[in-house]
Amino acid sequence: MSGIEIENLTVDFGNFRLDNINLNIRQGCITGLIGRNGAGKSTLIKTIMRQQKAQTGSILYNGKKFADAEVEILNSIACVFDTPIFNVNFKPTRLLKLYSNMYQKFDVELYMKLMGKFNLPHNLKFSKFSYGMQRKYCLILALCQHADILILDEPTSGVDPFDRNEVVGLIQEYLMNEQHTVLFSTHITEDLDKIADYIVMMDGGKIILDEEKDLLTERYRLVQCSVLTAEMEACAIGLRKNMFGYTFLTKNKNLSGEGVLVKVPTMEEIFVHAQGNFGINRIKQSEL
Repeated sequence: MSGIEIENLTVDFGNFRLDNINLNIRQGCITGLIGRNGAGKSTLIKTIMRQQKAQTGSILYNGKKFADAEVEILNSIACVFDTPIFNVNFKPTRLLKLYSNMYQKFDVELYMKLMGKFNLPHNLKFSKFSYGMQRKYCLILALCQHADILILDEPTSGVDPFDRNEVVGLIQEYLMNEQHTVLFSTHITEDLDKIADYIVMMDGGKIILDEEKDLLTERYRLVQCSVLTAEMEACAIGLRKNMFGYTFLTKNKNLSGEGVLVKVPTMEEIFVHAQGNFGINRIKQSEL
């Protein structure tokens, strides 16, 4: 079942557009959203969250149209945007009152527990928080809404490695309820290696890849070699040259030879090579 179902969605700014987006964000799964800066990730999230108007298309939230169940949907979806949507001069004490009055299921006990977990102050203006503290606080507000759908735009950006593991753990805990849905936009692809079930890649306002992560990493291999043979070049996807030789993705798992290293790629390696010269087209034309 789809937590969010997007059909024929177009958002046109003139100089940039989300172009006929069709996407199912699956219930009970973490979907990782990746792409270069300007690919359209934040615009897509803002459109899902009704912060940006679409010219065409439809979005269903757990099978419901926004116009038919506005209050229910607003209470069933939580988001960490790339920038705060509240007054940054408010202190957490005031934001707690605001959010607990606004959201029917807001969990004050969980809020206090997480504030202590991340050692965040209650009486300091949000604007005085470090960037990493701000990201953690916004995630706390989202998690405490006990929403069915959780949308995260760069939630671990600027968060130190130790706390990032804690944040990733909280997201995993949230998904222990199989009725929950997570859309997770990030440039920290290491986090997707840990927790993503599906990977969606955007480029130029379009969806260019939507695949189960485990199938994606099983299908491809990353090859590093000092000498590029004709056989390698023929099967190379996103071929890149560096001072040590060559790297590329391939579906050919039988490549071997002196100085040839073949391994399962990480999400970052898939992303880098899929975005290279002809890598996108080669992947799109495969059996994906």
